[in-house]
Amino acid sequence: MLFSWQENQIKKLNVLDKNNRSLVTELKTKGINDHNVLSAIELVPRRIFVGNHFVQEAYKNIPLPIDCGQTISQPYVVAYMISCLNLKSTYKVLEIGTGTGYQTAILSYLCDHVFTIERFRKLFNKAKKNIEKLKIKNVSFKLENGFKGWQNKFLFDSIIISAASEIIPTELLKSLKNKGCLIVPKKYPSGKQKLLLIKKNYENYNEEVLLDVKFVPLLNKCIE
Repeated sequence: MLFSWQENQIKKLNVLDKNNRSLVTELKTKGINDHNVLSAIELVPRRIFVGNHFVQEAYKNIPLPIDCGQTISQPYVVAYMISCLNLKSTYKVLEIGTGTGYQTAILSYLCDHVFTIERFRKLFNKAKKNIEKLKIKNVSFKLENGFKGWQNKFLFDSIIISAASEIIPTELLKSLKNKGCLIVPKKYPSGKQKLLLIKKNYENYNEEVLLDVKFVPLLNKCIE
């Protein structure tokens, strides 16, 4: 399922290290069985997406802090969310919350193009550098408020939101193709968060509640 440029880059970068293999093995034991997703995770060296103080923790199945009060998600949650989207190599995917680019990189190996939005300039710049290090060519970046979406008439096959929201932004639902899927952590009045998978069926949206999660909030503010 890899593009030729991806195969060439894998040969240049020693990303198939034993730590990544160990992480993938752990994800399998926890129930992640999507071969394409696991292969993509094995190709992405998580260590380059975490701060220097956390390099030793990079391949543990835990979330880790990054700049701007944000986190790099737990690998299991990343794998689970992406697996739920059943991505195809022809898909255009919108990601809300680039962070340092870890999930972005994984997505890039699974679809035709990733459009990713980050509201923190410091993270935006780091993510671009990280993606460039891996010579990934099918990602477009935007420094913007994620609530606004990509802000054009382009429709996406899948949308993945990496922060918890009390509402599902209308602009994002409008950006979804018919039969497309959106996955998002939703925060409820009780304070609990549930992962939702929303499938568009013409003008209707069908919601499926998946599992309990814990994400940083999706901020509806100006970029910083």
